[in-house]
Amino acid sequence: MSNATKQNNSGNGVGGILLTLAKSGDKWVQLLIIGGIILNTIMTKQNGNGISNNTRELDILRYNVARQVRSVYDNQNFLFDFVDEVRASQDKIQTKLDIPHASVTPFPRQHLPEFQPYPYP
Repeated sequence: MSNATKQNNSGNGVGGILLTLAKSGDKWVQLLIIGGIILNTIMTKQNGNGISNNTRELDILRYNVARQVRSVYDNQNFLFDFVDEVRASQDKIQTKLDIPHASVTPFPRQHLPEFQPYPYP
């Protein structure tokens, strides 16, 4: 066995401490180390489940936000249509009564492109 391999096996980190404890020969210490490794494996697998659940929740949140933003723009366009209709009717009345007035310009619109609905996973 080379000298570099011996140094890697007796490292200074947690692995080195566990290796030193396992070499002690005490069965209870070895069982405790095995139990810790099993517990670490179980917790690590649960970690992945938590991440996928959080990703799913974020996707639901993105979907709801996209729907609400779309609704805000739709409501805004409805309001602008109403304002333009009122301004046009006032313009007609003022024109029939020969009242001098500035020409009516329609409200500027915010047009959203037609996006595909956000895919719900």
